[in-house]
Amino acid sequence: MKVLIALPVEHKFYRSIDDVISGDAPVNGTDGSFIRLAGLLAEAGVDVCLSAAFEFSSCHFQSLKHTDVKAEEFDHLIVHQTHWDGTSLTFGNHVLAKTHLWFQLTAPKSLIYAFLQEGGHKVVCPSQYLAKWYRMLPGWQDRVVVVPNLHSSLFRPLPASEIDTPPIPRLLSVGALCLGKGLLELTQIWSYLAQRQAPIELAIAGSINLYRDHMAGEAGLAEPTVEKTVIQPWLNSLPENYQPKFLGSLSPIQLQAEIAKSWAVIVNPSYRDPETFCVSAVEAEACDRTVFSVPAGALPETIYHSTFNSLGDRNAAASVAERIIEGLSNKEQVAENGRLAGEFVRHWFNNQRICNLWIELLEGHKIDTGLPKVGDSFGGFARDVIRWSRTWKLIIH
Repeated sequence: MKVLIALPVEHKFYRSIDDVISGDAPVNGTDGSFIRLAGLLAEAGVDVCLSAAFEFSSCHFQSLKHTDVKAEEFDHLIVHQTHWDGTSLTFGNHVLAKTHLWFQLTAPKSLIYAFLQEGGHKVVCPSQYLAKWYRMLPGWQDRVVVVPNLHSSLFRPLPASEIDTPPIPRLLSVGALCLGKGLLELTQIWSYLAQRQAPIELAIAGSINLYRDHMAGEAGLAEPTVEKTVIQPWLNSLPENYQPKFLGSLSPIQLQAEIAKSWAVIVNPSYRDPETFCVSAVEAEACDRTVFSVPAGALPETIYHSTFNSLGDRNAAASVAERIIEGLSNKEQVAENGRLAGEFVRHWFNNQRICNLWIELLEGHKIDTGLPKVGDSFGGFARDVIRWSRTWKLIIH
């Protein structure tokens, strides 16, 4: 079985793909999932080729530039959604029948419909949340599947003897610093905590350069306009003892150490730009840490919150901030929630289990990814009715 895995049409430049696999280079969740899948399939004995926007070499698998791919040489293609523009596939429509279109972000339903109508093999989504968006489309039951994204296997609990614990609890924010990743909401949450004089400090891991090289402004954190209009005014408004510490883009090895010394983690607390998976949340939980955020998008699927509810309950920064304050008063409960979150991740988001799901999918087996046959919400049932009545034709055109 020969498989092509294609990174997005455009993506960040990586000096070494092998450094991404080993955990020595920073990487965003999407690119990291594609690269890790290539490595895991290669380890499993699959003949893998990873295509990218630039030339590179790897000790783990063959590599090609997107423009050099001869798609007919492969038995299966696993490609990022940007390779399908609604009418044509980057590698040629003659290979649609063996193409798995791997979606990471919500896209117009017409884009999915066109891919399936033109003969595309499968649409793969990392969460039920994203897959359910498309349940109004014909063929949804058989051709839209859920396979979670992959995280770095480096993330695991560290012994207490290896952790340099700060004098007061530290909250670690993980993710690219951009408005689409909840930056504005993060500033509001932290300002609320500062006003309440919560006994906690904030560290921020990530920058806009996780997605594109040299996009950051003078501070090296976010796009120049965002630095000027959001970050700097926010910092000026905060008391000196509540100034956050910016850690920049970290490699998985570095990030694991920062998570270990943090009391808890916060990821994209935005209702406006909900996560369709969130690798950062899974990696933090793999280190036995509770993750705070909002109950939007796929976060309720990826964030364990049964022992301590770490998700705000309404569309307001104050809701998440109050959850954090409540957690500071119940540290043992938060710690137990973190321990169970680790068990949750090691079971449901085990990389070997996910790799096996991909192999089963490529071999033509039907995989059970938990999608309900009948909508389990009002919106889901409404989409079923639209599909059954064929009124979807009026919506997607």
